[in-house]
Amino acid sequence: MKATGMVRRVDSLGRIVIPKEIRKVLKIKENEQVEINVEGDEIILNRYSDLDDLDLYLKKLIDIISDIYKIDILITNLNKFKLTTKNYLYLENKELSPYLSNILNNRNDVIEKNKISISLNSNEADIESSYLIKTLIVNGDTVGLIIFLSEDIESVDSGLIELVNKYLEKELE
Repeated sequence: MKATGMVRRVDSLGRIVIPKEIRKVLKIKENEQVEINVEGDEIILNRYSDLDDLDLYLKKLIDIISDIYKIDILITNLNKFKLTTKNYLYLENKELSPYLSNILNNRNDVIEKNKISISLNSNEADIESSYLIKTLIVNGDTVGLIIFLSEDIESVDSGLIELVNKYLEKELE
């Protein structure tokens, strides 16, 4: 990220206000959790995702479902791809496309039964697929997206995405 040149004072309680411009760029909303890291003499702020703690178990689950149902599964946090099945490993830790960010921000669920072009990441070519997209909401907060991609999404039981959704809700409560 480009340096902003903004200067802020630390108050008597050690608080610093993150300028609105920076919150907007990082898509940090009011009451959202922020992860604070230190590297050398730098403080690094990142949007926090509870999904970060579930990597190992969640990876096993989506790999099993993918093998059985012959679908690709992508799990996102609020701004990046968190976990993917083997065909989409190249997307892990890459930013969501504006299309997916819009679905996330509007808390939409989408089903596209016909094979059409979908943008997953702005830096990658669009893919042709049918798909199911479910917005993951935990305790009223948007957490990420669950995306199922398949040549024939109609052959996939729509209850399957609900199963993954409920599993994640329970783990993240």
